[in-house]
Amino acid sequence: MPTDYDQLRRRRISELDQELRSIYEHLESRPELEEIGVEGIRAHFRALGHADGPLRDGITAETVAVPGPDGDVPTRIYRPEGTGPLGVYIHTHHGGYVAMNGLDHIDGYNSQLALEWGCIVVHPDFRVPPENKFPAGIEDCWAVAQWVEGHIDSIGGDRDRVAVGGGCTGASMAAVMAIMARDAGGPRIAAQFLYAPQLDARGDYRSRYEFGQGYGLTRASTLWVTDQYLNDPEERWDWRVSPVLAPTLRGVAPAVMSVGEWDVLSDEARFYANRLRDAGVPVTYIEGPKQGHSHTSWRNPATGELTPGARTDNALIAEAMRSYIGPEAGARPSPHDE
Repeated sequence: MPTDYDQLRRRRISELDQELRSIYEHLESRPELEEIGVEGIRAHFRALGHADGPLRDGITAETVAVPGPDGDVPTRIYRPEGTGPLGVYIHTHHGGYVAMNGLDHIDGYNSQLALEWGCIVVHPDFRVPPENKFPAGIEDCWAVAQWVEGHIDSIGGDRDRVAVGGGCTGASMAAVMAIMARDAGGPRIAAQFLYAPQLDARGDYRSRYEFGQGYGLTRASTLWVTDQYLNDPEERWDWRVSPVLAPTLRGVAPAVMSVGEWDVLSDEARFYANRLRDAGVPVTYIEGPKQGHSHTSWRNPATGELTPGARTDNALIAEAMRSYIGPEAGARPSPHDE
């Protein structure tokens, strides 16, 4: 007999503590992204970014124009205090492909990462759809990754401690960049951070149905944003859209992956982690129990404080990323020399 996923969700939510239950009740009431529309989604993410606050104390920011395949790519570089060289994190942002463009609303988040991970954060303002469809965004991010390699000394970075990463659709782009870097013989990538990643645009996984409604990001929304990104549905079979389809993952950078147990994308994240392990790639896999999509940003509705699950997993992520690109990593041999 088929599983009644709606009934299962109601039972699960009823067994949670009040804090998590209130978060899920709020998520269930949100409209689908298709109903909000591209401009509404962009306004939503800008508001969230501004809510993260301004540039953190102890961080300086500089905006540069990086030559790209279709004009300059505006890119902001965040530097923590202290002497270098420092690790570098190239952040391919989240936003359902269509949003989080622009640079003025992400200072709080990126500068917080720079502080917590002890590294330089490089944020490319890559082209987004539907105005600029696949592969425009990947081409821009790849241009920035190459620029970072060529300017590593001038930005105060360490070429053996460069990571790529992002959330959801941004994680997909980061995974693609890690594969591209391997195939091109550089830039050197010490780690890839894949947070709540969409890694298979075909979307035929049990979690896409089991957690497809009421846990945050919905199955319908994943399909809609992918449609905005692609020129043709057949592009779902391109590994640059669905990294799980890459012929081999052997030799790509070690991965730090974070996903919620109840994330609509959780099954493809586990599948990709297993493909990486089978290819001999080190994987740090952090799964938040009973957590949905983007759970590391969840806050208590009453207090505005990060939830215990968010704090726990953010600390684990920071520890893992610092081991690859933070000050702690500077003392160990380069993975490229081992």
